[in-house]
Amino acid sequence: MLNKEEIGKRIAFFRKEKGITQRELADLLHISYQAVSKWESGKSLPTVEMLYEISNLLHVTADMLLNENEWKNRKISYMDAGLDTRKLHILKDEIMKLNSKDAAILSADYADACLFQIDTSKMKEPIYSCIICVPGSKEKLAEKYRYNQEICMDAAANAMNFVLQHGMKPVILKAMVMCGNYNQEQLYLMAQAFRDVCDKNMVSFTGMEIAAQPVNFTPEEYKISVTVVGVQDRDKLLAGNRLEEGDILIGMKTEGIAGTNYPIVKVILDKKPELYHARIDEDKFFLDELMKANSAFAREIMALQEKGYLHMAFRLDPALLGNRNWTEIPEGLGACIELDSVPVMPLYQFLLAQDMIGENVFARHFHMGIGMVAAVPEKNWKEAMKVIGEYTECWRIGRIETDDGHKGEKVWSKGELQCRFH
Repeated sequence: MLNKEEIGKRIAFFRKEKGITQRELADLLHISYQAVSKWESGKSLPTVEMLYEISNLLHVTADMLLNENEWKNRKISYMDAGLDTRKLHILKDEIMKLNSKDAAILSADYADACLFQIDTSKMKEPIYSCIICVPGSKEKLAEKYRYNQEICMDAAANAMNFVLQHGMKPVILKAMVMCGNYNQEQLYLMAQAFRDVCDKNMVSFTGMEIAAQPVNFTPEEYKISVTVVGVQDRDKLLAGNRLEEGDILIGMKTEGIAGTNYPIVKVILDKKPELYHARIDEDKFFLDELMKANSAFAREIMALQEKGYLHMAFRLDPALLGNRNWTEIPEGLGACIELDSVPVMPLYQFLLAQDMIGENVFARHFHMGIGMVAAVPEKNWKEAMKVIGEYTECWRIGRIETDDGHKGEKVWSKGELQCRFH
């Protein structure tokens, strides 16, 4: 015999779970709300036909309303939390196919630790490094305006450059994206972007894990992190004691802005919101140029290392004349930047033209489009320029000097930026 009270409780439970009132359910069933009240209080039962209508409206089976075993075995699934795990695992399997086909990678399953080997047989004393990078506040702008692939490439390049500034070779990269129910096609393209940066820089890609958390993120939100492992022989590590007076500084070209520049740019955008849709010239939009991915310099740094030309590498984040970029320079020496030799890229010409940051301090806010600086022996600087030029555009921008007249400073400048917006 059917238990009217139990069935009434189940109707009430699922009605409340859907967030509708007795009157609203009654209206949907074209009956009086008193009838619904009688069911839920156990005073009467709906007809068989009405039970099927109720179950359809409440998105449950009729068995769940009638059968005690079904009720006692009810559960909450990931689908109830808004996550289709079947589709997610299909996507993850497709992304795994992007993993580098490298014999040194023993296992790189998306749901497990990455197992890999590093050939250090030719090294006397191998030193290892590991870094985890996130894009910083620049990620929010990328998320809002769908620069998804660019921000992935940017994060990958930054992680590699942290390793490269010590003269270490980046070996493997693993990415992670935390998100809501983000567009699956876009997630795949983000994984492809990570793979492309790895291929360009001779780094093994060991996958992009997706932590789908619709309970914590809206469908349009995501957070990225990148892990890079590197290795190098101890005697090839770069340190300030390698620097010599007279070493030539060679700047290497990069795109976009450093992630740590974004708060400054955000202030400019807040004061001049029209810049979101502004053009730098007939072919370039400001926002597109702003969000281009920074470059990684693995090929350049490793080639200089192989030739024996490299004394030091300086990662410029965020500014050309930012003191923290040059902290490895030993006491008594400093970097003299010849500003009239620094090419100011169109993006920075445009930013300077907004007249919101004074020209005399502009180079203390931005890197002008130079992502990394190599310090090379004076006798080898022309050959070093040719080595770097095989991969990216570069310029001689200064030299290492004694700090006479700049006591205790790590970086100073002479000359003026060559800007067309004077």
